[in-house]
Amino acid sequence: MPIRNIDGILRHLEDNASDELSHLESVGAEFFTTEQLLRLRGQWEVKNYLFKAFLKLVVRIVAISPVWIGGYYLFAFFNLRYLALLSLALFPLSFVVFFGGLVFIYSYFGGKGHLDRVGEMIAGELNRRKEAGKGKV
Repeated sequence: MPIRNIDGILRHLEDNASDELSHLESVGAEFFTTEQLLRLRGQWEVKNYLFKAFLKLVVRIVAISPVWIGGYYLFAFFNLRYLALLSLALFPLSFVVFFGGLVFIYSYFGGKGHLDRVGEMIAGELNRRKEAGKGKV
């Protein structure tokens, strides 16, 4: 029994350590080498781009939800009952996909605030090291 507990703890630690951007936020940028910070900046740029793209997608999905109501009335006007019911069923489905997408986005990316803080930490530390390097020459 205790071995399962240790395995679970190790798995939890490995999962948390795999997200280096969260680790950077909790520890601080000064404990990373410049090469690591440059690599993490690349990871941050990719995550930030994906965050914005996914957020734009789920907002568009919920933004077209009124079209389903209009489609319902249009199909009902032309006596296309099955298409009208399908269109009516897609209205709440748009909201379910929207909220499910938000949960996924904020669980995977940690939210916009997390990404902003990490980006500022990386940029600030790289600028500090750049300025400190100028003073040595």
